[in-house]
Amino acid sequence: MRSAAFFLALLLALPAAADYREFRRITADPALQARVRRAAEASLAAFPALKPENLGITVVDLTRPATIGRADLNGDTSFYPASVIKLFYMAGIYMQRKQDLGDVDRALKEMIVVSDNDATAYLVDILAGTCAGEELQGRALRRFTEQRRDINRHFERLGYDISAMMKPWSFGPYGRELQLLGENRVNRNRLTPNATAAILTWIARRRTPGADEMMELLHRPLDPRRDDENQVDEFIGEALPAGSRLWSKGGWTSEVRLDAAYFELPDERRLVVVIFTRGVSKEKDILPAIARNLLEELSQ
Repeated sequence: MRSAAFFLALLLALPAAADYREFRRITADPALQARVRRAAEASLAAFPALKPENLGITVVDLTRPATIGRADLNGDTSFYPASVIKLFYMAGIYMQRKQDLGDVDRALKEMIVVSDNDATAYLVDILAGTCAGEELQGRALRRFTEQRRDINRHFERLGYDISAMMKPWSFGPYGRELQLLGENRVNRNRLTPNATAAILTWIARRRTPGADEMMELLHRPLDPRRDDENQVDEFIGEALPAGSRLWSKGGWTSEVRLDAAYFELPDERRLVVVIFTRGVSKEKDILPAIARNLLEELSQ
């Protein structure tokens, strides 16, 4: 009879839910990589203000679960993530089993469905055990900073190199939140297209706690659309053909315009597509245009 130690060792050897290192082991698909590159070239030609270093794309083909393929362009480049960081706050709540605390359930819906920043701030404090307020000094400020950094550490243990310790804001941080941002915005949130595609892949494949609940929150009805929908028009969803199904989280600021989507096409293809752009946020049609170029290439 095999010992309990054997089974414990076997369990520990299994990849953790939503582990980024497992995502990195997904085989890069040369044909898919070529299609992503051609779509990027067409997009850069159509939008001359978009510089090559300011475009990041990751595509994961989930159509055949046994042979998942992935490809990227600048997939490991860090971008300011705007509201796309909310994917990680949502995942963190379920991973740490905090979804039943206080108004967390309501805040999750408002954060993901309508991208509310007040709800997000509430959830960041739940994750870190912090609260907003006046400036802090000395040990109190260090403790506050380390508590927020615990959000990063949670994902670091899963192999992610991200920063998710700052609350999103509408007009700017105040008090201890401004102190936390740091000199030269050293603690500013940051994400890569690959890290974003990884967390969305594991949610779509039900490989992380709360995946069913998260998929429900991320669902974007296309026909008819919700009256308060703000993440289909001007985002990847705008480019999808009739009969598609979409789950996504977009974001934009005066600096960036980004989207992370999982969708199922009428021909039964299932794809995760992450598009990050920087420096062209006024171009409201840029994300749908890039998505259309990708879909055209993927249809070849």
